[in-house]
Amino acid sequence: MAQVAAPERQVLNGRDFLLFWAGQTVSKAGSAVTTVALPLVVIQALDADAFTMGLLGVAIWLPWLLLGLQAGAVADRVRKRPLMIGCDVAGALLFISVPVAAWFGVLTMAHVLLVAFLAGCAAVLFTAAYSAYVPFLVGRDQLLGANSRLQISEQGANVAGPGIGGVIAQVTGAVAGLFMDAMSFVVSAICLRSIRTVEPEAEPRPKRRIRADVVEALRFVLVDPYLRVLALHSGAVNLCMAGLQALWVLFLVRTAGLGGWVVGALTAAIAVGGVLGATLAPWYSRTLGSARALRLGSPVTALFGLLFPLANPGIGIVLALVGVFISSAGIAANSVIAISFRQAYCPREMLGRVAMSIRFVIFGVNPIGALLGGVLGTVLDVRTAIWVLVVATILAGFTLYIGPMRTGRDLPVPSKEEI
Repeated sequence: MAQVAAPERQVLNGRDFLLFWAGQTVSKAGSAVTTVALPLVVIQALDADAFTMGLLGVAIWLPWLLLGLQAGAVADRVRKRPLMIGCDVAGALLFISVPVAAWFGVLTMAHVLLVAFLAGCAAVLFTAAYSAYVPFLVGRDQLLGANSRLQISEQGANVAGPGIGGVIAQVTGAVAGLFMDAMSFVVSAICLRSIRTVEPEAEPRPKRRIRADVVEALRFVLVDPYLRVLALHSGAVNLCMAGLQALWVLFLVRTAGLGGWVVGALTAAIAVGGVLGATLAPWYSRTLGSARALRLGSPVTALFGLLFPLANPGIGIVLALVGVFISSAGIAANSVIAISFRQAYCPREMLGRVAMSIRFVIFGVNPIGALLGGVLGTVLDVRTAIWVLVVATILAGFTLYIGPMRTGRDLPVPSKEEI
């Protein structure tokens, strides 16, 4: 049996997990501020149009396409915590450069796009290490509870983040919000540095090229019927969501004629829905069964996304809030269940590579989706483009009915010997 970092009954309330949890909560809060602040920077300070917003989405997500597979192989070869700390430091330096450039009057779109791309590269490496580090820190038997807590705190941080971002945008300008994100990376690095549990060196494997490690993990994902379907589903949903994310701030501010506070309110509704979904995920999975919960939850909750394009002053704001709240609850619940399954199901020595192989598909489509959103918003009007992307998201949910996941109550659980 694989070694567990701490006794199972104590680990989720232990000092090390609480430090890790706190650092990620602060970091995600900073990132939530940036989800509002960065688009507002390019819209307000740089007068971006729909196509430029699409390019920003491409810059943010392109690193997943370029580095996603290699990052998983790197994370499986080194200790995870030092890699995460280095990525946090890089993120802090990159994001603080934007307000500094703005305050000196030299901020350009090229600068913002470069920061978005390089910060995305750091995020890819951090995520690869993070995916393999959590099972070590808590043990596989505690993954559902740990991932639920991490998802709850992430979404809870997102409740405060957009509101803070909106206030900062109104009082001091959107660029100041990026300074807060930079400081949140510093807090995350300090928390990670303070963890006492000593991570063992990566298990020795025959020396070979990173490409061979990547191919091995890709083959594992493509051959396994459960991982293959989960990757297909997440990729299809993320393709549509990336298009929506490229346009939603522009849609609310210019098309719907709503103020910056509505952007913050909608983002907060997404976060509150995410908190609810993550909180209920363990109960939901046990009650319906993990496989059944996934295949029912995705298309049903996505239907409520149809309320978002109705956003307008008045009742339209309420409908949009309800729509994003329920659909985000479904996404968060599915995420907790799917991630916990993957972390328990995959061989320990392949955790980083398998996680990043799946995320390569999931996030690698995001530049395409962001560009698609920009093109649709240019060829069609922005509201029509939103309608098209929401309907496509609903249809993407039915990919879970492919393969063995279309029947049965639960996803398979590895035996103790396999762990």
